[in-house]
Amino acid sequence: MTKKKLILGTVQFGLNYGVNNTKGKPSSENIKNILDTAYNNGIYLLDTAEAYGDSQEKIGEYHLNSSNKFEIITKFSATVKNLPFNITERIKKNIATLQVNNLYCYMFHSFKDFDSYFKPFQKDLSSLKKEGIIKKIGVSLYTNEEFEKVLEFDDIDLIQLPFNLLDNTTKRGEILSKAVKKGIEIHTRSVFLQGLFFKKTTDLSGNLKPLNKNFDKLHNLCSDNYKMNDLALNYVHSQEKIDKVLIGVDTVDQLLDNLSSIKKEISSDRIEEINNINVEQNELLNPSNWKL
Repeated sequence: MTKKKLILGTVQFGLNYGVNNTKGKPSSENIKNILDTAYNNGIYLLDTAEAYGDSQEKIGEYHLNSSNKFEIITKFSATVKNLPFNITERIKKNIATLQVNNLYCYMFHSFKDFDSYFKPFQKDLSSLKKEGIIKKIGVSLYTNEEFEKVLEFDDIDLIQLPFNLLDNTTKRGEILSKAVKKGIEIHTRSVFLQGLFFKKTTDLSGNLKPLNKNFDKLHNLCSDNYKMNDLALNYVHSQEKIDKVLIGVDTVDQLLDNLSSIKKEISSDRIEEINNINVEQNELLNPSNWKL
């Protein structure tokens, strides 16, 4: 496997994020160390967003003080009001903040944002793409229904969606095949389901208790030599239809653990067992629905 399939997420640089995050946002020094380690290990693409607090500013600060230059995905969010509404001005402001020359992808942060603003912005986005200011236009979404609607548009180059041990090929396989046929680049997020996979089955509370039996199956696929981190990362990383896998870390050690994990191949037997897991309550795969 190649490390270049990994993208580093940066939401945690600007916001307190994840169910297991007890330390809050990393310091500027820790961010520098995380980004240096990522770059030195072949990860050259960062995922951020206008709505991620001061994450974009932190990346820009790093670029100002380093010869390393990452490619950047950032996202439009209609809820962010401190940026120009004119999309060309807005993107150029983001580029200046990030201290880069262009964007790998400018993405709509949700299907709602896409549905409301893609058509009004479409002409300007196409012009920015022709000028090389943005390389790709993308959408971040949740459901297969949203995915189907986005596939109707020809100007979308990239789709980001959740994909993990529970939100798996059983849920997503058919829709991914359709995207591949259209030549759309696929990025996945929620590889660790915001850290939920690292909780013990007995710690699942609130409306997550129905996931107990699924968690038991996952824990049974782990061993002393093949831990949950290895299982979760390699299941997603092994999918041929997925171009990039987004991971987020709070520390250098977590990043090094992930880089170590992807050196461990996942067996076809394990993949088959995971594919056979079918969560009946789809709403529990979306963290915004959790009642912990």
